[in-house]
Amino acid sequence: MPPKRAASNSRASGRKRTKTPTDEPPRNKRWAVVSASANADADYKMIWGNPEKWYSYMTICSPLREDDEEEEEDDDDDDDDGDDDDEETENGARDGPKCGKKNCVCFKPVRENPDHPWIISQAGFRKYGTQHIHLSLRDPDNFNMYTFNDHAGYGCLEIVQNLFLDYVEAAERGWREQWAVCEGLVLWLLNPASDIMVMIDDGQCIEATIRLVGHMFLDMLAQLDNQSLVGDATDVRSLGTTMAMYIKMAREMREIGILESERDNKKKFQADHFDDAILSYANQRGVTLQGPTDIDDLTAELIGEVELPKKGAKDPWHWKAELKKYEEDYGSPASSVAHKGTTSIGGDALDITTWTGAQRKEASFDHKDPLGKREIDAIKKGMVMQLG
Repeated sequence: MPPKRAASNSRASGRKRTKTPTDEPPRNKRWAVVSASANADADYKMIWGNPEKWYSYMTICSPLREDDEEEEEDDDDDDDDGDDDDEETENGARDGPKCGKKNCVCFKPVRENPDHPWIISQAGFRKYGTQHIHLSLRDPDNFNMYTFNDHAGYGCLEIVQNLFLDYVEAAERGWREQWAVCEGLVLWLLNPASDIMVMIDDGQCIEATIRLVGHMFLDMLAQLDNQSLVGDATDVRSLGTTMAMYIKMAREMREIGILESERDNKKKFQADHFDDAILSYANQRGVTLQGPTDIDDLTAELIGEVELPKKGAKDPWHWKAELKKYEEDYGSPASSVAHKGTTSIGGDALDITTWTGAQRKEASFDHKDPLGKREIDAIKKGMVMQLG
């Protein structure tokens, strides 16, 4: 359920980022000099100037394609609905567009629907939406180009790796920003747009990537647990929803063979069954899992008896150690056509806007640069570009 954006008849649409004089973060070193990915990242980080708004929680309609979900669109009296949206936005009751589903509750403050099962922070949903921008920049089809078969798939992998780095860097800003990364990541992995990642020709890398996702989220839960924030009555209002989404994601990855089905010791943590540990936190800390309609079926297959680490333990779920190993194993460029020889994970080597004009011409179907001077100048000025 990507956020709605204004339609454009041009190949790329852009908007100026609004600069603030004091809280504009420095440009991340993982980006190229000219990079639409860098602009999208900077655009997201502008939320840091208003933490009270962006770290607040809102409701959304289910982002999942569930069999028993009512898909009827609320399309009666379209003109009247549009007027209602404007009025709600002006009154502060809805801070974004309707998704089109009947009785839509998207972008409404949690206080208006406190029992609604789908809750997310505004920052987390913004983080998720930004990943759609990143993928559009890494899909050669959007540029009328052919590079190699798995370009978009490896591009999606690059996106997930950047989210690992975002999580590490967010530690300086506190748990709320790290939590937003966790929310955005799981929404992204549950969205069909990310399916292309699991189709690349390096299955071992994908398996390691999803296991690392589990380590990262458990590290987040351990940090929250250290502050007594794991439970139903805490400041982490989307806790039960997000934990349930990670359990849902793990099931889906197991069904397609990314995570193993066999398990050994019921109480010992196993990376391929990180959802067992998530359920253990829910059971032992009193978290109500909510959101997916099949949550009872999902948890019925799990063993929520994993021994949880003691509060304050150093790297309790081996996130830092596993990230270091992952970087050693998969830090080489994903493609020989990358614009730089970095040995780090993530970055923007597969973002086609970072390529030279000559590289784009060589891969273009008509042997012309799909980006003209207007688009390149816009990127240099910091415009956010989304294609497709």
